[in-house]
Amino acid sequence: MSEPKAADAAATTSLAGGFAPVDDEAWLAAVDKVLKGAPFTKLVSMTADGITVQPLYGPDDGPGGSDEAGFPGQIPFTRGARAAGRTDVAWDVRSTATGSDPAIANARLLEDLERGVTSIEVPWLADGAALDATLDGVHLDLAPVLVRPGFDLTQAADALQSLWSRRGVADDAAVGGFGTDPIAALAEHGAVGQDPAALLVELGRLAARTAQRFPSVRAVTVSTLPAVESGASEAQELAVMLSTAAAYLRAMAAAGLDADAAAGQIEVELAADSDVFATIAKLRAARRLWSTLLAACGATEGAQAPKLHVRVARRMLTRRDPWVNLLRVTAAVFAAGIGGADGVTAVPYDLLLSEPGDLGRRMARNTQLLLQEESNLGRVLDPAGGSSYVESLTDELASVAWKDLQEVEAAGGMPAVLLDGTLAARIAVVRDARLARVATRRAPITGVSEFPNLDEEPPSPVADVVGAAADEPLLVPVRWAARFEDLRDRADAARAGGRDPVVFLANLGPVATHTARATYAKNLFEAGGLRATTSERGASSGFDSGEDAAADFAASGARLVCICSSDDRYEQHAAATASALRSAGATRVYLAGNPGGRRAAEEAAGVDEFVHLGVDVAEVLERAHAILEAQP
Repeated sequence: MSEPKAADAAATTSLAGGFAPVDDEAWLAAVDKVLKGAPFTKLVSMTADGITVQPLYGPDDGPGGSDEAGFPGQIPFTRGARAAGRTDVAWDVRSTATGSDPAIANARLLEDLERGVTSIEVPWLADGAALDATLDGVHLDLAPVLVRPGFDLTQAADALQSLWSRRGVADDAAVGGFGTDPIAALAEHGAVGQDPAALLVELGRLAARTAQRFPSVRAVTVSTLPAVESGASEAQELAVMLSTAAAYLRAMAAAGLDADAAAGQIEVELAADSDVFATIAKLRAARRLWSTLLAACGATEGAQAPKLHVRVARRMLTRRDPWVNLLRVTAAVFAAGIGGADGVTAVPYDLLLSEPGDLGRRMARNTQLLLQEESNLGRVLDPAGGSSYVESLTDELASVAWKDLQEVEAAGGMPAVLLDGTLAARIAVVRDARLARVATRRAPITGVSEFPNLDEEPPSPVADVVGAAADEPLLVPVRWAARFEDLRDRADAARAGGRDPVVFLANLGPVATHTARATYAKNLFEAGGLRATTSERGASSGFDSGEDAAADFAASGARLVCICSSDDRYEQHAAATASALRSAGATRVYLAGNPGGRRAAEEAAGVDEFVHLGVDVAEVLERAHAILEAQP
């Protein structure tokens, strides 16, 4: 018998062949068995923007009708700005010049360009000679250069133009951008001594001059990074993007540019976090919203697609266990690639420790190159398109962000809400909510609040300040891990001073009885640098009684102790054990687990705190440090 033709095979093959059809009711019944009586809402989560995330999405759960995402290269550009992928690389790989010494920065940039980087960014140091030295040997007609001018908009642009001229780069061959972004500069450095209205006028004039002279150069950047680094949510970030762009478009219109020409002068810079799905949906929503904004400004269809650059967010990085940053950066770059970024800046994993080393810069480059060339991430346009979850999240993010934009514009626009503190206050609400989740470890940070490594070498004492040159930033940066890392620093300082901050684990009952809560307690206390220890008896077989636990505790020299066991064991022995430990000299007695109805009796017996899921772990650890530091 001959083989069936491909068309016939496709018509007769069922991917679910052999499996009985399953409907929502059957799935819910299976879930109910797993939850064992817990409410289904336990599986439902919510984003920082109040968007509900269901545990399962089916074909009917995504948006439809007028919200259809369309095709790549077509309005509303949700699925991408181009109808076909790039033929050279999947996205532009950008590197940032680092170091105050132009010679060192130059050497690093040349190495980056030789090893896969395709564009570079140079912070403006108010010195044209420094810019020249930093870009020595760089082929300026091949490698796009973006300058970050701060408030020196025209001065930085003139310096780069002069450099092109001296290097023999014709106006129509110059590539890159002037990075003019006064609103971001105000957010990062404050408004002292600045005239925001004059800065916008200067932006408009510079953009008009650039459009007339340099066809492949963009004068303006709309960066959301200051908002993101201060804790903004995804929808807030998108609203900042839109309102900032609206202010810049007005300034360019006043300078004589039409909507199409003004749009062509802007590069958009968004952030990428380790939350892969949120980043993908945000980038897709950003293109849709940008198209809507530009259409409202009168831009034609061909001018409504943004040039979208994505930078890995610093706020998610850690000083402790910095190797985990490699995974965070990889996740963020992956999301940026899947989300359709035109360019990506991946930060080195050791960014917070000192000036990034050779290994950190190499990994930042090679992470992108591997995703492009070995993982083939750019071969398929919008691979997340059609996913009910991604489409739904994209649609809801766009809706919330547009509403936020309307509120910002009604309040006077981005410059107004930035200067009067309204934007900072709005961001503070979601920032504080996220920090609260970090403090309770509902938003875990691997290597810091979860699974800390107390044996790692403490990081060098480098000032951990984002934008250290800022005078009075209007948006103050934050890092999610900072509070726990401060506790680790306190513990390291104590050890350096001859005091070893420890917590003794009073493990009641056999190993099988106490292991779960002992492991939980160890992880919790070591997140603050307090080493969890016990005696050989406590580790191997557990304590049979409170008196045994108290004897070994007293011999350990510790001041803090945590009782660890099962609820059944607590019913019989917790109160007596707490009393014995208190008599043995314990300054503070913890119990691992939620006491429920036992709380009053166990507190009366000497338990000071109960550590369990949902407690503010950071507060628990701060109190513990205060107690230990008060000891003679």
